[in-house]
Amino acid sequence: MTLTPERNAPESRGPSVSRRLRWGVLAALGFVIVPSVYAAAVLTPVGQRMEDAALGGVRESDLFSSDTALNVISVPVILLLVVVIVAVAFARRRLSVGLGAGAVVLASAATSTLVKRIAERPEIAQSTTPNSFPSGHATIALAALFAVLMVTPRRFRPIVTLLGAVYAVFVANQTVVYGWHRVSDIIGACAIAMFWLGVVRAFGPRVDRGLRGDRDGRRGPRRVVSVVLLVATGVTLAVGVAALVVGLTGDGAHDRAAILMAGRLASSASVLAVVTAVWFLDGMHHAARTDPAALPDAR
Repeated sequence: MTLTPERNAPESRGPSVSRRLRWGVLAALGFVIVPSVYAAAVLTPVGQRMEDAALGGVRESDLFSSDTALNVISVPVILLLVVVIVAVAFARRRLSVGLGAGAVVLASAATSTLVKRIAERPEIAQSTTPNSFPSGHATIALAALFAVLMVTPRRFRPIVTLLGAVYAVFVANQTVVYGWHRVSDIIGACAIAMFWLGVVRAFGPRVDRGLRGDRDGRRGPRRVVSVVLLVATGVTLAVGVAALVVGLTGDGAHDRAAILMAGRLASSASVLAVVTAVWFLDGMHHAARTDPAALPDAR
């Protein structure tokens, strides 16, 4: 087996407690966010009124409509994705990683469905739409991205991360613009995907072992992705806040549309923030060289 002369993934260096700690923190954060967002946005009149204000900007002709990004996600597609993920991992001789990646998708989907059934929405703010916490579509979009990244060689993860993030943002946007979900539903979905990714990465098999196929590739693309994710998250959040201010300080249909736009941007920022966090936790931003002496002996 040939070892790569340059390897900078944190999982190939240092004690395993470091890996478990950082991914465990991600899982804990996701575990806390779900009930916190539900309590603040769904169980209080103020939270319900704020989120329903965004729904007021949805056009009646668009209400509960659908589009390509949403139509792609279905049970057969999810099962096919899991099979492909496991097959790719098997081809890379990482079957255990593939099974862990499949668990991220299936467990996230099951958790989202379970929470949706037990987290009822009390009618305390004259809401006109039923409960939808969390968004199953957004959960699957993010969980699928995280699972695919687990079985993708590190040198290809920059492009996969960007493409997956774009798709997940489209899904989050479409669920809000068509009135399927509120912002809290997207945040809850992000938290569920975070939780299961953190659990599997913390206590499951090592995704990267410091061997050939795990090399990071050129530093330029990784730096570009780091900058793009950070800037996109910051700009999306800032524009969303500006749209919210415009919507709250005015009156009329135009301002309801501004609040809807704020909701869409807040949902997008949530997705981007989670993807950015996972990118950095995975050590893809790191540009230092690994000491060849620290690599495992292949003899």
